[in-house]
Amino acid sequence: MNVKYVDGLVEQLKGQTPLQETDSNPVYTLMQQKELGNFKFAQIVRDMHEHRPFKEGRLGDMKQEPEKDIRVMTNVSGDNAAFAVVKRQPEADGSYAMLARVNIAKDAKGRWELQDFFTSLDPTGFEKDEAKRYVDLGDGIRKEYKGNTDKFVADFLQGLQKGDDVWGAMTTADHAGKIDKIFDGARREEQQRIDAGEKPMALRKIGDDRIGGTFTGHQSPDENAARRTSVAPILRHKN
Repeated sequence: MNVKYVDGLVEQLKGQTPLQETDSNPVYTLMQQKELGNFKFAQIVRDMHEHRPFKEGRLGDMKQEPEKDIRVMTNVSGDNAAFAVVKRQPEADGSYAMLARVNIAKDAKGRWELQDFFTSLDPTGFEKDEAKRYVDLGDGIRKEYKGNTDKFVADFLQGLQKGDDVWGAMTTADHAGKIDKIFDGARREEQQRIDAGEKPMALRKIGDDRIGGTFTGHQSPDENAARRTSVAPILRHKN
């Protein structure tokens, strides 16, 4: 592991100083540190998203950058890491409105690979009906970015860190110009499922876990308190 790089990045984040601009994506660089633990990796990625450096204002005063409108929350288990992209403000029941959820896992050689990439058919939220219909873009991304899905995910996460919304971050990551084709394929797959009698895809609500910035399955106060909820939100179908 490139300890100097990792430790240096952590110190910059703690100091709330502007991160150095580099030609490479720091998220992708972290992905190449095979000895970096999964939880530490996810924590640094989350901290980069929350990074709010102090910069000198026009009058010589130091001002901190504002918070982003969205959060990136994490959940790590085994060789897997999940990143939930949610609206910053929780809903009345304490849950978060999920805009996307990306699951990655390490293969036998320790390289990160995309498992799932859930989002709605309209991540911009402009088309209200389509914004409520979830699809998994994973198959399409693996097909179009074979062997480079880790780079796609890294560029997506970096786009979010720079203040892009979900759609903007996806188009930034889409170096091959295939995102429309990927969405079309996911739309067809989801419609085939529905035509076969299956229920529309959805994602379980999430809430804050005990560790800041991590998430767990959410249970509304009006649900049976004895009902067991998943540690991580799993794919489910609407009733």
